[in-house]
This record gives sequence, structure tokens and C-alpha cells, in this order.
Amino acid sequence: MKRTLTETEKKEYSYLIRSLSAAVNGTQPPVPYGDIDWNMLLKRAQFCGLGFAFSSVVLRLPRQYFPDDTVIKVLKENINFGIMIDSNLNYEIEKVLSAFEKYKIKNVPVKGYFLKKEYPRPELRTVGDFDILFDINQVDSVKQAFYEIGYEFTHNDDNQYHFRKLPYVFIEMHSSLVHEWESYYPYLSDSIDRSVKREGYDYSYELSPEDHYIYLLVHNSNHFRMGGLSIRMVLDTYVYYKNHKSDFDFDYLNERLKLFKLDIFEKRIREIAFNWFSPDRQIITFDDLEIYIILSAILGRVDAGVMIKSYKNILEAEKAGKYKSKFSYFLSSVFPSKSQMLPRYPYLEKLPFLLPASWASMWFKRLFVDKNVHFKRGLKNRFSYTHEDIDYFKNILKETGFDDLN
Repeated sequence: MKRTLTETEKKEYSYLIRSLSAAVNGTQPPVPYGDIDWNMLLKRAQFCGLGFAFSSVVLRLPRQYFPDDTVIKVLKENINFGIMIDSNLNYEIEKVLSAFEKYKIKNVPVKGYFLKKEYPRPELRTVGDFDILFDINQVDSVKQAFYEIGYEFTHNDDNQYHFRKLPYVFIEMHSSLVHEWESYYPYLSDSIDRSVKREGYDYSYELSPEDHYIYLLVHNSNHFRMGGLSIRMVLDTYVYYKNHKSDFDFDYLNERLKLFKLDIFEKRIREIAFNWFSPDRQIITFDDLEIYIILSAILGRVDAGVMIKSYKNILEAEKAGKYKSKFSYFLSSVFPSKSQMLPRYPYLEKLPFLLPASWASMWFKRLFVDKNVHFKRGLKNRFSYTHEDIDYFKNILKETGFDDLN
């Protein structure tokens, strides 16, 4: 598992982070260094889900620092595409909320819907989907509302109902903010009741600034422990905290952070966020934690995620007095259990003997529809991690206040 950066990579990510600071603070773009590779910088920005923000800063550079015309063309295309997507998403989400008003569906948008509004320009914060909390007792009305405005219901798992309107709009309806088996569930199960009605709506609500910040931390910490916390998530922390610190009830916030056992995590990530993005600071240490974040793409590192799942799988088997190896984990990822397949193939509940058919369907879709299978990389991720990699991850967990791999 990659644990270090080359000097060139450090220079590239340092420039990227300073550019993102300029994007959200409205400050002057950083002067490019001598041998800058604009194509690689743009690739790294897009890898983090921040291509629009980076492009907007580069296009504000004095003309003598401009990239060549080919790069400028790509940057402008990124901007135009981002504006088009953002306009479409804004139109669609308000259309959804209007349908909810019609059907009297109480809803609480969270995360991306509000985070976009926290940035100086909403296009600076891209979203992959919208997350909305709702009352599970209204699920039939929710399905009808989505059907009426042209959305397709794809599937549901234990607490999420997934809807889409191709090619760009994906919405996850959450019956709870976290799964029932998560330690956070007892503290978040009443979130919809604690929400406050939004101005201009009869049925759309929002969490308080403190509760929304805590939920962002819960969400980010889950990603962190399952494979990574992205630069974009750290930037969200900076923007949200900076915008709301004067509104926060800190007695309540600090009490809840300790209750959730997120106080150490919050403090450490906020420290990095303000070191990286404050216009008067710009401290990047490239320590183990920062490198882990930098390499975490948008939602986490695949290599770290596979290592964590594999190692936890082996540990759980050992606790149960069984033997498991990296190879047995590999087999279980190629041929998942019925419980893992059930959310996408609900017919397995009554027809469990069709499990092999569901495997065939899954692999056909991955190979020929999604085309997201990388055999060489997949095998490497499952078999190449070492005890040093595991210790590296454990130390990062310890630094942020989490107990080992629990």
C-alpha cells in the first residue's frame, strides 16, 4: 500500500491545496512553480473531485503564468460542464422537493445539498448524489413522487432507497442517517424529529448547524475508517466550520462530540483543514495522516479499503476459532454471500438457490456494463498488503482517537 509521496508529488499536491484555498477564500492564485505539469495537476484535482475549483483558480492567474492553449481549453470546458451540471442538479433537486411538498412528505436534505450552498459558488462543490432523510412510513408516497417526475427506483438496502434520472441525477433517500448496527445510531435515530422547518417550505426541514456538522463528521469518520478521508471532505470541514463557528452552541457541540467519541478526530481534521486552507497559514506537513488523506481520491482509497476489509475478515474468523486467509477473503469478494447480495437481488430471500445466478449477473454487469473490473489491481490489493501497512493504518486510527480496527 502506498504510504509515501515523491518530492514531485509533494510539490504538486502542495500547489493543488494552495489553489483550493484561493478558490474558497477568493484570494490570489498561487504563482506556478517552474516545471509545473498542468495536465498532471488537473488530473490530481479531478482525482479528488475538485476539478472545477482548481480550473477556476488557474483561469484567474495573470496571463504570463497561463498554461498552454490546449490546457486552457480543457480548463474552460471543465468550467462550462460544471456550470451546466450544477444548473441541472439545482433544477432537479428543487423539482424533487416540490413533489415532496405536493405529497406532504417530510424531508431533511443533508450533506451535499447544503454543502454546495456553503461555498462561494455552488459549482465549486460537486456532488455525486443528493442525500435526503425521510420517514420510512412515507416510502410509498416517496416512490410515487419520484415516479411522477420521471425518476427510476433502482434498489434499497437496509436504510437507503436509491432513485436516479440518467445521466446525472442520483438521489439516496435515507430512512435513518446511519445503519442500525452502527454505534452512532442511538444518537441519530431521532434526527428527523429534531430538525427545523426551512423557510419557504412546508415539508422540507434542516438539521441545526451543530447537528449537521456532527453528521458530516460521522459520515467522514466512517469513510476514514473504511478506506480514506478525501481532500474534498477536509475542505468541506474548513468551509462549514468557518461559516458557522459564530453560530455554534459550543457547549452542546463539544458535549455531542465526546458522546460520539469524535472529539479527537474532529480536532485533528479541523487542525489540518485550517492549516491547509486558511489564506494566512498554508502549513502542509505530509505526515502519515496527511498523506493518507491526500491519496484518498473522492471517497477513499481502494487499496486501503480492501486491506481493511480483508484484515478484519481474518481477525473475526480467528476470534470465532476459524481459519481464514487472504485467499479466502479473495474468494468471498468474488462470490459474495447471500446477505451481501440480497439488497440488489431481493429474489434471493425466497429463492436462495439462485445465488450462483446472481453472481453471474453481477459479474456480467461489472465486466460489460460498468466496465469497472481491474484484475491486476484487484489481485494486488488483496494479496500485497503487509504487516507494515496494517501498523501504518492502526497508527493513523490511534492518532485520531479510534480503537484499533473496531
